[in-house]
Amino acid sequence: MEHQIRHKIEQQVDIRVLPMGSDLVFLITGGAAHIGASATAYWTAWGAHLAAPKCETITLPGHREGELAAELAMLAASSLGVTVTVVVGIHLEQPTRSDITNIVNRTREDMKQKIALLR
Repeated sequence: MEHQIRHKIEQQVDIRVLPMGSDLVFLITGGAAHIGASATAYWTAWGAHLAAPKCETITLPGHREGELAAELAMLAASSLGVTVTVVVGIHLEQPTRSDITNIVNRTREDMKQKIALLR
């Protein structure tokens, strides 16, 4: 019986920030850079106060980054008080569930660190 050994995928995530006036764009890539999904979190006024941010997401067919893009856009907008667009393209070759969980968790932590630097 042949056993296939899967090695843990070690994937780097790169997060770049581009200012656009007072707004921010985060470009998040891992592996072969591409656009898998984008999400924009923005603030709306409710009377004289700002309401919680809302988010609009576009996920390209065949991609799964939409939920992560929306989560990170809301996190950044809520933390920084500005409109934020997050574009995510992370490519893993034949990942296991564990590989996906690890890269998502690493991306969340890296994003929190990036946001902390921008405060």
